[in-house]
Amino acid sequence: MLGNPTLVIHGFLTPSVTNLPIHAALRRRGVRTFDVPIPGLNTQDIARSSAIVAQTARETLARTGASRIDLVGVSMGGLIAVHFVRCNEGHSMVRRTVTLGSPLSGTKVVTAVGSIPDLGISAARQMAPGSEIITAIAHPQYPDADIISIWADGDTVVSSKSADLHGVKLVKAPVGTFPIGHYQLVVDPRNLGFMADQLLGP
Repeated sequence: MLGNPTLVIHGFLTPSVTNLPIHAALRRRGVRTFDVPIPGLNTQDIARSSAIVAQTARETLARTGASRIDLVGVSMGGLIAVHFVRCNEGHSMVRRTVTLGSPLSGTKVVTAVGSIPDLGISAARQMAPGSEIITAIAHPQYPDADIISIWADGDTVVSSKSADLHGVKLVKAPVGTFPIGHYQLVVDPRNLGFMADQLLGP
């Protein structure tokens, strides 16, 4: 097996089955990959989801005998991952985190969902610039975590500015076409190969 066991965290309003292309790309490289069991469509409080990542990380380390894990987070899943490693003691368990189209500095695009009373989706509001979660990861308890943030041209949800964060390595994906760049990050083989290279590099 190559590299560390890797946890994959799916995005907002999506099921974990959308992680399948990421699993396939990494398993072709010999990486053991696992989903994080965030319930429903990943709409709950981000700090609560971060705690689920923490529990899954501990269980994965115990099950595999590895000393560290890696993380891949898709869109809001990347925000959850960064909260875990920067604010929830994940730095002691995680070697590297790679995010794909993640609003690490917040985004106004999806926060409109959180303003719909009948939905009441707290995670959407937490992705707003200046929210408590965004502020926490910008002023972290553990600032030295190894984090790579991948963004794409043509992403109408998360711009390069939204994907950027002090102390994080920001890199551009090979493929991005307006208006579907956000989704190409997790379906285009060239972007998936690039993600794997970033995760497994020295």
